[in-house]
Amino acid sequence: MKPNDTYAYLAGQQFTPDFASLAACYQPILGLEATALYHYLWSFYDNGRGRYKFSRVLNHLGLGTQAVEAALNVLSAMKLLDIYQLEDGVSLQLLRPLSQQEFLKHPLYHSLLVKKIGEPAVQLLEQDLPSVDKKISKQFSEVFSVEGQVVSNLSQSKEFDMQSFKQLMGRDNLRFEDEKTDTVALHHLAEQAGWTWFESYQVAKETAVDFVISTKRMAKKWQSKPVSQGQFSPQEVSFIQESKKHKPLEFLQLLKNSRKAALTTTERTCLKNMAQLGLLDEVINAIVLYTYNRVDSANLNEKYALKVANDFSYRGVDTAEAAVLALREGVKMSKPSQKTPVETSNVPEWSKKEVKQEKTVQDQKRLEELRRRMMGEEGKGGDL
Repeated sequence: MKPNDTYAYLAGQQFTPDFASLAACYQPILGLEATALYHYLWSFYDNGRGRYKFSRVLNHLGLGTQAVEAALNVLSAMKLLDIYQLEDGVSLQLLRPLSQQEFLKHPLYHSLLVKKIGEPAVQLLEQDLPSVDKKISKQFSEVFSVEGQVVSNLSQSKEFDMQSFKQLMGRDNLRFEDEKTDTVALHHLAEQAGWTWFESYQVAKETAVDFVISTKRMAKKWQSKPVSQGQFSPQEVSFIQESKKHKPLEFLQLLKNSRKAALTTTERTCLKNMAQLGLLDEVINAIVLYTYNRVDSANLNEKYALKVANDFSYRGVDTAEAAVLALREGVKMSKPSQKTPVETSNVPEWSKKEVKQEKTVQDQKRLEELRRRMMGEEGKGGDL
């Protein structure tokens, strides 16, 4: 880092930190320089309006470039700051410190603090709460179902911080489809899955459809069970791996690039419709590659893709592995036709050829190679 290097703040991060927790819990680990830098960055936060030179920080804190760079690294490692590299400098995102109680319940942070100030000093910071086995308060999901109806005997989980959840939604431009319904579903799902509010948010962000939170897809993500890949051929393993690597829009664009074609509006809508059924990205990608491989065309067979998607949604297919098994089952139920170009077979015969697992320079070339191999196998006919 050089004094003339510049930084800016990410917008939408206005909050008041828990300075008591920062002083009592974080400072012994951060050190005075990193703590002072956090105070400075929070004090001069401008909601992303300007860009500044680091020399301004150096002059204000009386620190050298190496000290400030080390302090930035410590703050990011302790989840108090995220740093993003841009072409014209860096962008800084301030993060809220944990409360004292949350900090002391964090196994890693608790251990670090004990190393710094000793066990007796940490014990003085811990709140004198009743033991867990005496607590009889009910969790939200013990009383309410996902529909908001009063029920009982549901599993316990962690407290859900909706305020922090919404704050991150604002940062990432996410929104609810129906806030009241989604709020109930989020609390219920988080407690059933054992997620913290932040873990829930990470899943919500990953499974959002056009920046709209999909609790249906979140539930699919939680319910999906890992499947051993030992039962798949090398061709199928390659297919599964590719399905897990990309977002559907990116995946289809790579396939269309191989045929020198552009995405259409109806294809984008088709992908969105499949996501709104609750299907996860890897399952949508499996449908896309399979459907795209059925015809010698630059365009996706949208009608057939939605037909498969509806079937997968009904059957609860929630992983690429399960999609391959479902497509394999489809072949056994229906023999390929040699006269109908669109409906020649339900799935390519992937298991007869080996696939090289070498890394190529471009994903597009790898996908095109996989597509051509699959199409060659499909042309041979036969069951899996």
